[in-house]
Amino acid sequence: MAKKTAAKKPAVKNTGNKASARTPVTADAPKVTPFGPKVHPLVVAFVVYHVLAITIYAIPKPSDDVLKGKVPPQGSDPFLKFNHLELKQWAIFYGYLYPTGFWQYWDMFAPDPAQTDAWCDAEVTFLDGTTKRFEYPRMKTLSIGEKYLQERYRKFYERVNMEETPFFWPPFGQAIAFKTATDPNSPPVKVRITRHFQSVMRHDDQKPTEPPYGSFPFFDYVVDQRKLFADKGWKLGIH
Repeated sequence: MAKKTAAKKPAVKNTGNKASARTPVTADAPKVTPFGPKVHPLVVAFVVYHVLAITIYAIPKPSDDVLKGKVPPQGSDPFLKFNHLELKQWAIFYGYLYPTGFWQYWDMFAPDPAQTDAWCDAEVTFLDGTTKRFEYPRMKTLSIGEKYLQERYRKFYERVNMEETPFFWPPFGQAIAFKTATDPNSPPVKVRITRHFQSVMRHDDQKPTEPPYGSFPFFDYVVDQRKLFADKGWKLGIH
């Protein structure tokens, strides 16, 4: 009868470690580190305040008829009216946004989008009696690349063009004189700014017809010679 032979156990290689092959080796638990650096609570509070202030000023106002009480407010009008008449007037918001330049408006499409295409040019009169037409950048005549770089000029003229902001007109006229001045012996002495405007065609007209542009000079400015010469770096003499 054949003898049963015991199965040989695999030899354990001596690696020099104290733990035997039968003793399980457990690795140290990984250290859990917080996600990202710790932010100071004051920084978090400032970011929340900044976002809140920007949001309040980005919310559009209701229509003028709602503000004047001509029509009853509907939907979100009560909140928009409260935000425009109350929240935007709190010094804690406008006292921060205006001095820092963070104020902004995103109400160009609502509730009353612009319905007029307005642009301007100017007639500059020089000391020797000659005149020159100054063309203010106009988006309609610029290429796509130029529009990207000069869009700020259109936005600036939106403010200058308004009858409610005549305090913009004198520095605007002085700036035009500075841009057109090339000869200290015949500097600009007068700037006449002309407004051009056209009503935007309605999309629901059966046969839309582009209306003509209207034009009229809205401001005559006598150039400040001392400021002009100082800004140009010219020596002010007797002309």
